[in-house]
Amino acid sequence: MGVNIDVKEGGRLHLSGAIATVLDVPLRGQAEGFSLAFSDGTLVRGTCLEGSSACRFTLAKAGTHRARITRNGASDRLELEGDYDWITLACGAGTLEPLPDPEAADARQLALDIAVDEEA
Repeated sequence: MGVNIDVKEGGRLHLSGAIATVLDVPLRGQAEGFSLAFSDGTLVRGTCLEGSSACRFTLAKAGTHRARITRNGASDRLELEGDYDWITLACGAGTLEPLPDPEAADARQLALDIAVDEEA
């Protein structure tokens, strides 16, 4: 059935199709950008346009299912075919940095901007 992602006012992503929900992009994601990772290996970067509620999507890495980005008014629309076990939203400028895997020349890794606090 697939999943479609449309941008709504206030930094919200409306998911429809096999997954129906609304994801609120935090202010950091609206200012610095955000990343969407999908269980099939698809990685998408989202950039909110300053002074508007529009966002642009960029395919950082294609997964096993087909992904297509189209224009929907002032924003982009992300159309994904296939089924997904999970979708993850991460915010901040450093969240999506595909890095070469030294074990496999064509593989990529997802580096997330997550800090771990350890108490002594």
